[in-house]
Amino acid sequence: MDAVKTQYRKNNDTFLTVPELAELLHVNEKKIYKLAGEGDIPGTKITGKWIFPRHLIEDWINENSYGGALSDRLIIAGSDDRLLNQICNLAAVELQQSALLSYSPSGTRHGLRMLDTRRADACFINWGSSESTARRHLGLLRGYKNHASWILVRCLERSQGLVLSRHFDVGDTSVKDVLADSSMRWAQRNADSGTERLLEDLCAAHGLDYQSLTVAKSGNTERSAVAAVNTGNADVTCGTLAVANEFQLPFLPIANVAIDMVMTRRTYFRTLMQSLLNNIHTATTQSLAAELGGYTLPDNLDVLAVE
Repeated sequence: MDAVKTQYRKNNDTFLTVPELAELLHVNEKKIYKLAGEGDIPGTKITGKWIFPRHLIEDWINENSYGGALSDRLIIAGSDDRLLNQICNLAAVELQQSALLSYSPSGTRHGLRMLDTRRADACFINWGSSESTARRHLGLLRGYKNHASWILVRCLERSQGLVLSRHFDVGDTSVKDVLADSSMRWAQRNADSGTERLLEDLCAAHGLDYQSLTVAKSGNTERSAVAAVNTGNADVTCGTLAVANEFQLPFLPIANVAIDMVMTRRTYFRTLMQSLLNNIHTATTQSLAAELGGYTLPDNLDVLAVE
């Protein structure tokens, strides 16, 4: 393996061409085109020519050289969710040293970019209320280069709305009142998140300008945004009932939001993924969902092809 790495690093270019990769792997160029066309080797087409990122090729060589040992890992990006975080944590503990399961919430769009460039195995997404989710999610996915190889699994729904500081009485406060109040200090999520997209849609539905909201704090995760409200650094944020309950803060519901998981067909049939998906139906998960509040778990996980 060291000899392969030495040869691999002789050329200092960031990318390998088809002839260079064929020479490195000791196969003909036709085989490289076949592997690339079927998505079995990391590469991209620019101006009609295939090029292969050097660092991703090294990862691919490592994985195949060790009999697929490094495939005993599942890296999930995308939407931040309290229940999914606990499901993934429990699965990771159960796996112990037999496999690695990592959940890195970073927002729907960022997660999809990670999936599209094969830096993540799967991605949780949410992009608006559940009433229009199937259309919205499939439309969103079609904007990514590798979407034709993806499938979408409907995982759960959650109650989402406005999380307010403690001095608010939700009985005397409406969603429009909060949005129209220019003195309200908002804890904002990143632009890649479905939560922020929901807030934009909410402002538009009430004829208000999303850009006019006064932003006091920014957070990459839901809990960091709600924590800013909890500590008095902001008055309001868009979040879930589950996290509002965790911090014991007032909550104004907006909509039920679906969380779906996107992955390649190959990833869907992996043992690790099937084990994780099965965990969504366990009694432990049902108990966690009831404890957190605001979740609806489906009887079956529907699978949709992205075309």
